[in-house]
Amino acid sequence: MVYRRSHAKSRHGCSNCKQRRVKCGEERPHCTNCVQRKQECVYSTEGPYFFAGKQRKSKRTRQSSIAEQNADPFLASVSATEGHLGAAQTSSVVPTLNMEQLELELQWITQTHQLLARNEETRKVWEVLVLQEALHTPFLMHGILGLSALHLSRLRDESSQTKWLSIAISHKNVALSIFSEQLSNIDQSNVKAMMSFAGLVVAFRLGSSLTPGSSDGPSLASLIDILTLARGVQAVFSQQKEFLLKSNFAPLFNISPPELTWPEDIVEAFRRLEELNVQCGQQFVHHDTAIYERDIAHLRSLSAFTLVQPQSMTLIGGFAIRASKHCLHDLNNGHPFALVVLAHYCGFLHMARENWCVGPWGSIVLQEIQRLLPPDWQHHLEWPVQQVWGAGSNQLEVLMES
Repeated sequence: MVYRRSHAKSRHGCSNCKQRRVKCGEERPHCTNCVQRKQECVYSTEGPYFFAGKQRKSKRTRQSSIAEQNADPFLASVSATEGHLGAAQTSSVVPTLNMEQLELELQWITQTHQLLARNEETRKVWEVLVLQEALHTPFLMHGILGLSALHLSRLRDESSQTKWLSIAISHKNVALSIFSEQLSNIDQSNVKAMMSFAGLVVAFRLGSSLTPGSSDGPSLASLIDILTLARGVQAVFSQQKEFLLKSNFAPLFNISPPELTWPEDIVEAFRRLEELNVQCGQQFVHHDTAIYERDIAHLRSLSAFTLVQPQSMTLIGGFAIRASKHCLHDLNNGHPFALVVLAHYCGFLHMARENWCVGPWGSIVLQEIQRLLPPDWQHHLEWPVQQVWGAGSNQLEVLMES
């Protein structure tokens, strides 16, 4: 009697292999079977974009394969050849190049990493050290490839935008899934990757909202979500602060504002914001003047980077990470003073509008804040309104009359 040898079922195989009822190697974007038959390879399920090839192997072989994959994420396994009819079984792994992932890697090295750098020291960290960290941290590698694909979707012609956007979202989904699983187990082995990934998430979330057809465009609620997500990084940093400041990632945390001559309108805007903070502390029981004083100080310090380099993400990501829990709570509850602080943040977001992942975020959220604030609070938005719509703007008058 001839027994059929058991095998693992292919749950993420392409449509052609499923129709032919043969085992699919699940290599993406094109499986080996379809390549050999010269057929168009189409997947109906969203499987992991990394390490797509899967074969039935011994425990030792599987562990060896995983180690090899983590060491080089751009080599995908293809199905192993196996003997049959009781003969000795042998397997060989033939490496193939995933050209799309190689292109994303090149995109990161040449352009995308610069989005998160503020000087030459931090640029080297993002270009090389973060990438090296990603070689043994899958969620970070998926994050890098996802952000690079999103960037490419903005640079390429319309015919390929959908393709790169789809790839970006696939990587992002896998990255967040793995990242979430590790949030409760942070130590020195993964803290650098966790910190790096948080910066990628802020940039991706801002940029993905600007893609054509996005169902979740820029809004006040979305910006608060981004701030809330990024703030979790502060807790991560606090747990491993001493280790990080002594590591090769230290330049990312040594933030010394550039020297500059501050414009008088910005100096005056912060002075008024500080005065309003004191007044609110005197009038409202639950207003914590000391906490907001630190929030305002962070905003003022980080804004120097935007003034020197208008497209810099330092203020955008830095304030997101440093915003207090108290401020985020007040924003979620629509407290006027918290909205005024965020409106000033939007003024600086607008300065960075030429950045491909920022665009109109500042002006859109500021308009929403204007609609929410009571009439007697509108004059506190004078600086951000003038920054976005210019001196002499009638935005305030229009909203107050409505």
